[in-house]
Amino acid sequence: MLIRLFRQNQPIVLLLLLVVLAVLWPGAAPLLADPFVAMPVGMPLYGPVHRLLAQGPWVFIGVGGLLVLALSFQLNVVVNNAELFERRNHLPALLLPILLALLPHGLVPDPAFMGLFFVLWALRRIWSLQGRMNVLGTLVDAGLLLGLAALFYLPYAFLVVVAWASLAVMRPFHWREYLMPLLGAAAVFVLAWGGWHLFAPQAWSPVGSLRSPDPSPWAIGHGHWMYGVVLVVVMGIMVLAGVYSFTALYGHSIMREKNVRSSFLALVFAVGLLAVFAWLIDGRVPPVLLAMPLAVLLSYPLLRARQVAWAEAGLWALLLLAIWARWMG
Repeated sequence: MLIRLFRQNQPIVLLLLLVVLAVLWPGAAPLLADPFVAMPVGMPLYGPVHRLLAQGPWVFIGVGGLLVLALSFQLNVVVNNAELFERRNHLPALLLPILLALLPHGLVPDPAFMGLFFVLWALRRIWSLQGRMNVLGTLVDAGLLLGLAALFYLPYAFLVVVAWASLAVMRPFHWREYLMPLLGAAAVFVLAWGGWHLFAPQAWSPVGSLRSPDPSPWAIGHGHWMYGVVLVVVMGIMVLAGVYSFTALYGHSIMREKNVRSSFLALVFAVGLLAVFAWLIDGRVPPVLLAMPLAVLLSYPLLRARQVAWAEAGLWALLLLAIWARWMG
């Protein structure tokens, strides 16, 4: 039922995300609030968000839930407008909160989570370049947005390479175009660094955005051994199906679609490097770095599935595992 609903391009089905979050979020909130309050602020733009969400449990539940919902909507809009899929659908919006709930403290709006809003906005600008003549302003905008994302989570500055990879496949080489996103990101970062060091130097702690207060709250809980087995099996099957479906679709795409999907692959590779970097620094990976690309990748087999019953079973298995993680983990 869920797949049949979310494979359509009917915005009304997005209201069902409220039901999904209502099932997942209450079980998560008591477990997440205490580690969140103790979490270091890190980069300056994350400070106001942290202070708002730390006001109390009801603020954390309400605002945090709305932020998860907003990020799901934004991801859905960006990937559909870029035509990453054969047809418009709402599966990424459904998968993102489920995948976040599967990960330890995945529903916490941490620095990487908040910075992703600006990363997706930058990607929307980058993926709109095809067929356009004057793109310098758009590239500067994308760089500015990536700079803002880095003011939440410093490693996002590295995603300038995604803009370069997208240019490499979408347009002939013009060296000025490659400079624009770098200059935009550097301008935001340098101006912010100077301003905060003059007026609030204590708010600037780049390493703080990479570290959790204590590794133990972020570690994956042991739980029941059966949960781990089922999760590995279900995710392994769905990831393999996603890779197969993406490869098959890529093979018969027209050049314009191949360019965007190649750019998406560059994004997945860059985000994967950020995840490895985060693991080496802190022994944990920000959940959104895993959930965002997986939400897009796993949408391919669910969208293209001929045997909807099997795809539905996989999706319901993920949802039930997320409920188990949030209420019984």
